[in-house]
Amino acid sequence: MLKKSCRKSSNPFPSPSTLHPPPSTCPRAGFTLIEVLLTSLILGIGLTVLLASLSTCLRVMKLAREYEQVQWTLGLGELAYPDPIVTSTDVKADYTVEPDTSLCEGFTFERKVDEKTPEEEEKSKLYVVRTRVLWGEGSGDERPCEELVRYVWQRDK
Repeated sequence: MLKKSCRKSSNPFPSPSTLHPPPSTCPRAGFTLIEVLLTSLILGIGLTVLLASLSTCLRVMKLAREYEQVQWTLGLGELAYPDPIVTSTDVKADYTVEPDTSLCEGFTFERKVDEKTPEEEEKSKLYVVRTRVLWGEGSGDERPCEELVRYVWQRDK
Protein backbone atom coordinates (compact mmCIF):
# COMPACT_ATOMS: atom_id res chain seq x y z
CA MET A 1 0.00 0.00 0.00
CA LEU A 2 1.26 3.45 -0.87
CA LYS A 3 1.78 5.98 1.85
CA LYS A 4 0.33 9.42 1.24
CA SER A 5 2.62 12.35 1.86
CA CYS A 6 2.08 16.03 2.57
CA ARG A 7 4.49 17.05 -0.15
CA LYS A 8 3.18 18.26 -3.45
CA SER A 9 3.87 16.05 -6.37
CA SER A 10 5.34 17.25 -9.64
CA ASN A 11 2.08 16.42 -11.41
CA PRO A 12 0.50 19.71 -12.58
CA PHE A 13 -2.99 18.27 -12.11
CA PRO A 14 -2.92 16.35 -8.87
CA SER A 15 -5.86 14.34 -7.76
CA PRO A 16 -8.13 15.89 -5.10
CA SER A 17 -7.00 13.35 -2.53
CA THR A 18 -3.36 14.50 -2.75
CA LEU A 19 -4.19 18.21 -2.64
CA HIS A 20 -5.79 17.98 0.80
CA PRO A 21 -4.72 14.82 2.53
CA PRO A 22 -6.67 13.85 5.65
CA PRO A 23 -5.26 15.40 8.87
CA SER A 24 -4.39 12.04 10.35
CA THR A 25 -1.94 11.24 7.58
CA CYS A 26 -0.08 14.58 7.61
CA PRO A 27 2.25 15.36 10.57
CA ARG A 28 1.79 18.75 12.25
CA ALA A 29 4.30 21.33 11.17
CA GLY A 30 3.91 23.87 14.09
CA PHE A 31 1.71 25.42 16.76
CA THR A 32 -1.69 26.91 16.16
CA LEU A 33 -2.35 30.58 16.77
CA ILE A 34 -4.52 29.79 19.81
CA GLU A 35 -1.70 27.80 21.40
CA VAL A 36 0.79 30.62 20.84
CA LEU A 37 -1.60 33.25 22.24
CA LEU A 38 -2.45 31.13 25.28
CA THR A 39 1.24 30.53 26.01
CA SER A 40 1.97 34.26 25.66
CA LEU A 41 -0.90 35.08 28.02
CA ILE A 42 0.31 32.62 30.67
CA LEU A 43 3.88 33.89 30.36
CA GLY A 44 2.73 37.52 30.61
CA ILE A 45 0.67 36.83 33.74
CA GLY A 46 3.60 34.99 35.31
CA LEU A 47 6.00 37.87 34.61
CA THR A 48 3.49 40.41 35.95
CA VAL A 49 3.12 38.49 39.21
CA LEU A 50 6.89 38.13 39.48
CA LEU A 51 7.49 41.87 39.02
CA ALA A 52 4.74 42.77 41.49
CA SER A 53 6.31 40.43 44.06
CA LEU A 54 9.73 41.94 43.44
CA SER A 55 8.36 45.45 43.92
CA THR A 56 6.70 44.45 47.20
CA CYS A 57 9.88 42.75 48.39
CA LEU A 58 11.97 45.87 47.69
CA ARG A 59 9.46 48.07 49.53
CA VAL A 60 9.51 45.77 52.57
CA MET A 61 13.32 45.70 52.55
CA LYS A 62 13.41 49.53 52.49
CA LEU A 63 10.99 49.72 55.42
CA ALA A 64 13.00 47.17 57.39
CA ARG A 65 16.20 49.16 56.79
CA GLU A 66 14.48 52.38 57.90
CA TYR A 67 13.13 50.80 61.09
CA GLU A 68 16.56 49.38 61.85
CA GLN A 69 18.03 52.88 61.52
CA VAL A 70 15.19 54.22 63.69
CA GLN A 71 16.06 51.74 66.44
CA TRP A 72 19.73 52.72 66.12
CA THR A 73 18.84 56.43 66.40
CA LEU A 74 16.59 55.71 69.37
CA GLY A 75 19.45 53.89 71.10
CA LEU A 76 21.89 56.73 70.36
CA GLY A 77 19.38 59.23 71.69
CA GLU A 78 18.88 57.28 74.89
CA LEU A 79 22.66 57.21 75.36
CA ALA A 80 23.07 60.91 74.59
CA TYR A 81 20.09 61.97 76.73
CA PRO A 82 19.66 59.38 79.50
CA ASP A 83 16.71 59.43 81.87
CA PRO A 84 17.57 61.12 85.14
CA ILE A 85 18.20 58.72 88.01
CA VAL A 86 16.44 60.97 90.48
CA THR A 87 13.56 63.09 89.25
CA SER A 88 13.52 66.62 90.54
CA THR A 89 10.39 68.65 91.09
CA ASP A 90 10.34 69.68 87.41
CA VAL A 91 9.71 66.54 85.34
CA LYS A 92 9.38 68.55 82.14
CA ALA A 93 12.86 70.02 82.49
CA ASP A 94 14.38 66.65 83.37
CA TYR A 95 12.90 64.67 80.48
CA THR A 96 12.34 67.11 77.61
CA VAL A 97 14.84 66.92 74.75
CA GLU A 98 14.64 69.39 71.87
CA PRO A 99 14.71 67.88 68.35
CA ASP A 100 18.23 66.64 67.62
CA THR A 101 19.28 65.80 64.05
CA SER A 102 22.97 65.25 64.81
CA LEU A 103 22.62 61.64 66.03
CA CYS A 104 21.92 60.03 62.66
CA GLU A 105 21.66 61.68 59.25
CA GLY A 106 18.07 62.04 58.08
CA PHE A 107 16.57 61.19 61.48
CA THR A 108 15.37 63.45 64.29
CA PHE A 109 15.33 62.41 67.96
CA GLU A 110 13.05 64.24 70.40
CA ARG A 111 11.48 63.70 73.80
CA LYS A 112 8.46 65.54 75.17
CA VAL A 113 6.39 65.44 78.31
CA ASP A 114 2.63 65.73 77.72
CA GLU A 115 1.07 68.96 78.89
CA LYS A 116 -1.01 68.93 82.05
CA THR A 117 -3.28 71.53 83.50
CA PRO A 118 -2.39 72.86 86.98
CA GLU A 119 -5.40 70.99 88.42
CA GLU A 120 -4.18 67.70 86.92
CA GLU A 121 -0.69 68.30 88.27
CA GLU A 122 -2.07 68.72 91.78
CA LYS A 123 -4.15 65.52 91.55
CA SER A 124 -1.64 63.22 89.88
CA LYS A 125 2.12 63.00 89.83
CA LEU A 126 2.03 60.66 86.82
CA TYR A 127 3.48 62.09 83.60
CA VAL A 128 3.46 60.77 80.03
CA VAL A 129 6.88 60.98 78.35
CA ARG A 130 6.93 60.51 74.56
CA THR A 131 10.21 59.73 72.83
CA ARG A 132 10.00 60.00 69.04
CA VAL A 133 12.27 59.44 66.07
CA LEU A 134 11.11 61.12 62.86
CA TRP A 135 12.46 60.56 59.35
CA GLY A 136 11.61 61.00 55.69
CA GLU A 137 10.11 63.83 53.70
CA GLY A 138 7.61 66.33 55.00
CA SER A 139 7.37 68.55 58.03
CA GLY A 140 5.96 68.11 61.50
CA ASP A 141 3.47 65.30 62.00
CA GLU A 142 3.36 64.46 58.27
CA ARG A 143 6.69 62.64 58.56
CA PRO A 144 6.77 58.97 59.51
CA CYS A 145 7.76 58.41 63.11
CA GLU A 146 8.38 55.75 65.71
CA GLU A 147 7.17 56.65 69.17
CA LEU A 148 8.00 55.19 72.55
CA VAL A 149 5.60 56.13 75.39
CA ARG A 150 6.63 55.92 79.04
CA TYR A 151 4.97 56.87 82.27
CA VAL A 152 7.03 58.67 84.91
CA TRP A 153 5.95 58.98 88.50
CA GLN A 154 7.21 62.05 90.31
CA ARG A 155 8.02 61.36 93.92
CA ASP A 156 6.91 63.69 96.64
CA LYS A 157 9.44 66.26 97.77
